[in-house]
Amino acid sequence: MTVSMGFYKIIKQWVIDHETGNIAFQPFQTDGNPYKSKVFLVGASPELNLDSAEKNLKLYADSLVDGKLFQETFAQELQGASREYKGCLNFISWMKEHYNENVVLTNVNCLSTESAQMFKQMKKHEHPLYKRGLQIFEEVLNEFAPEIVILQGSSAYKAFIEQFGDRLDGFEGQSTNETVQQLEQKGVLAKIPLKNGKIINIIVSRSMSYFGKEGNSFGEFKSTINRILQ
Repeated sequence: MTVSMGFYKIIKQWVIDHETGNIAFQPFQTDGNPYKSKVFLVGASPELNLDSAEKNLKLYADSLVDGKLFQETFAQELQGASREYKGCLNFISWMKEHYNENVVLTNVNCLSTESAQMFKQMKKHEHPLYKRGLQIFEEVLNEFAPEIVILQGSSAYKAFIEQFGDRLDGFEGQSTNETVQQLEQKGVLAKIPLKNGKIINIIVSRSMSYFGKEGNSFGEFKSTINRILQ
């Protein structure tokens, strides 16, 4: 799949650091049309630093909606992918097989940095790129308007609550003291309204590093997804 020129212009606004003109953000990744996706799988920040994206912005944009092209383009970066990232891909494959659903993989902050330490420093000093990374995620949410946001892992959950906690409907503040495994068992944790009035269901899961191929230990989590999508 290749992106249309109109969509390319939107993606370009999301991926570029407008001060330098360099690619600084990874707004999302999927394998198909993200406007048709009902499910977002959300981490805290991008794991992969896609240095080779700088060579061809249009290729980068196309790869964000084409799983095979993404794998081919960033093969070197993917060699060092974590168990969690691989687990995300397993979950995405499972959703495709069982629901014919193209999950959108994204992050509460879409800023791509060379290291977790650099990301932490930029957060500490409220760097403009850090703030823009948060803004891009919200823009992506409103643009694609999914039905479900899955916050995978404690870091993503805490980052999301920090950014959106005061806008959630039905959210109990004491939930911040519970483990993600406990939150996973609760099903829909809260809801958040989009600018167009649509309401998104927020659910929490453990890190996808535990999902494996079929998510055998994610029974209640999968039941929650089924109830919403059915």
